[in-house]
Amino acid sequence: MITIKEFYGDVKDIDESVLAVKSDCLWEKGSLLDIKNLVTPQLFYLHILVNLIGNWKYEGWWFIMCEMVQFVPYIAETLSQAGAEDMKTTFEKVIDCFPGDTRFEDSEEYFDIVNFLQSMAYKVKNESLKTITREERKANIKKLQKCVDKLDEITSRYWGDDAPGHGWKQAIDYIELNC
Repeated sequence: MITIKEFYGDVKDIDESVLAVKSDCLWEKGSLLDIKNLVTPQLFYLHILVNLIGNWKYEGWWFIMCEMVQFVPYIAETLSQAGAEDMKTTFEKVIDCFPGDTRFEDSEEYFDIVNFLQSMAYKVKNESLKTITREERKANIKKLQKCVDKLDEITSRYWGDDAPGHGWKQAIDYIELNC
């Protein structure tokens, strides 16, 4: 298995561009599951962290929840490994807004749930979602938006452009800690 030390050992000054290039090198090895099977857990969590930071800077947490669903099962542990317990706790509150039987995978069912939680205008196909009253749905949408907004607020302290290292310090520190 490839370690962080092997993967980053020859790099002297790690910054955003180095992290992006190294992440792209891992993506060349295949899917997220392929990468997970090729690298140590520490390098896997770093890869997720780098992708989360970059994509959060691009569009925020809701984008990650909608478009990067393959990451969702690993996010809480990644945040914990990176020492961001407040982000982890708030992320888990976002997850709690989803129906209990939600499978976080790239599927029509998942996107039906995401759309259901995003807008009253969306007509659901999922039979269990159809049993939720209009009032409950409105409350769920409001609760989810509040949780996502809170997560974005907390995240900006770590990953925002005004954060240390322009938001990349957490990933760089993680490398130093695990090298």
